[in-house]
Amino acid sequence: MTNHSTSRSGTDTAVIVIAADDLSAEVFIEGSRHVVHGADAKATRRAALDYVTDHAARIGRPVIIEARDVYGVQRLEALPRGVIRSIPQIPPPAPRNSGKQSGSRTGVVLALAAAGLAVVVLVVVSVVLVVPRYLPGFGTQAEPSQQAPETPDTIPFEARSAPPGFSSEALWRIPVTEGTRPAVSDDGSRVAFIGADGKLAVAGPEGKRLWEADLPIQPAEIEGAVRFVKNDDQWEVAIAGTGKLWIWSADGSGPTEYKLPKDGVVTFAGTAPLVTTDKKAMVPREGELLEVKVPKGTGGMLVVGDEVLLAAADGPWYWAAPGEEPAKVTAKEPKSADGLDRVITASERYVIVRWQSEKEDKVILAAHDARDGSVFAETEITAGELADATWIEGETVAAYGPILTDLESGQTQVLPGFTPLNAVAGVVYGELEEGQVAVNAAGEVTPMEPDTARPWGLLDGHAVVMADANLYALLPD
Repeated sequence: MTNHSTSRSGTDTAVIVIAADDLSAEVFIEGSRHVVHGADAKATRRAALDYVTDHAARIGRPVIIEARDVYGVQRLEALPRGVIRSIPQIPPPAPRNSGKQSGSRTGVVLALAAAGLAVVVLVVVSVVLVVPRYLPGFGTQAEPSQQAPETPDTIPFEARSAPPGFSSEALWRIPVTEGTRPAVSDDGSRVAFIGADGKLAVAGPEGKRLWEADLPIQPAEIEGAVRFVKNDDQWEVAIAGTGKLWIWSADGSGPTEYKLPKDGVVTFAGTAPLVTTDKKAMVPREGELLEVKVPKGTGGMLVVGDEVLLAAADGPWYWAAPGEEPAKVTAKEPKSADGLDRVITASERYVIVRWQSEKEDKVILAAHDARDGSVFAETEITAGELADATWIEGETVAAYGPILTDLESGQTQVLPGFTPLNAVAGVVYGELEEGQVAVNAAGEVTPMEPDTARPWGLLDGHAVVMADANLYALLPD
């Protein structure tokens, strides 16, 4: 993230003064005083920053924050769209005439008092007399002789434990509408979310909004998460609500609205939305829902590009594009299998099939190439171990219940008792023996603290996590 050193004429200033017991803070903005409280130091600081962030969103302008307590001061900036970040410490200019210094300071105080801000100045002056270097919860402040040109441009992540491989420092923090869920594009170039201002927004790796748009429905009416969908090489954004689907172009223009047929359902398992009914499968294109031919006994699974993957529980599966005949794919039977049991699920790359085993108490779980049906990975396992399992796929590792699959080598292993929850890049996050863990493709298990934040994705190598209706981009360790 780039520190700002440009002029901020007209920018509002807020002063946060933390009480000595860290359980309350005074926030001074535009001559008014507001008191916030917290159960502990970090909760107090978070409440104070949230108050200033809300103010910046309301007025539509940046707010400079002077965050102070008995230990020191740090300057932050709250942007109109919710991002809070550090800014350079700019030392005051040296006085031209030391003999006039006292009169100059008096003049500043009188001018501010005339504007109704004397109470802020009095608080600030009383705190500036204390010069230790550390400000808990906000950062560090060097003594004048040791002052660096810029402060560390990070935000502390204190609400939850950071996931393995990432620090408790964030590149940025963005308040979002409570109850909504973000999305990170597969290439790690952008994140989509519903901001605290209720707008749909897409931001780049530095937290700056690339575009924003008013929602056609209330945030609480969105079904599921915000989604990135791909149109050729462009990342578009989609949301679904009761009976409708909306898609914004990559530049934020739109949205294009699609009215769903009766009993129509939208799923986002592939690169684009899939609309299905009991007998139909459709892809949204340029304002229309284009049907694909559905072979008897099959149902739509997902969309990749312009093609829909359709499958039947007893196989085979098909790829179909609008206006074209479906192309049939037959799964190759694993060597130790004794007949197909059922097709379970699919992703963009794989179709997951359960096969009967020659051993009576076993089954074979295989991941097949979605295009040619060849066996990519297979595991013999007791059927009971797969109860309620789902396929969780990252970039280089996947899991189906306790089965871990290395997506580079095709090697598999069983981690008994493991329940996967989500996967990002080369790590699967889940639960093992009632504890949270992170597991890599080699089966190495890293325990996590209770309520550790699990990444929604990686944004230019930073873990995007949620905590207390805030979105963070955590720095790697």
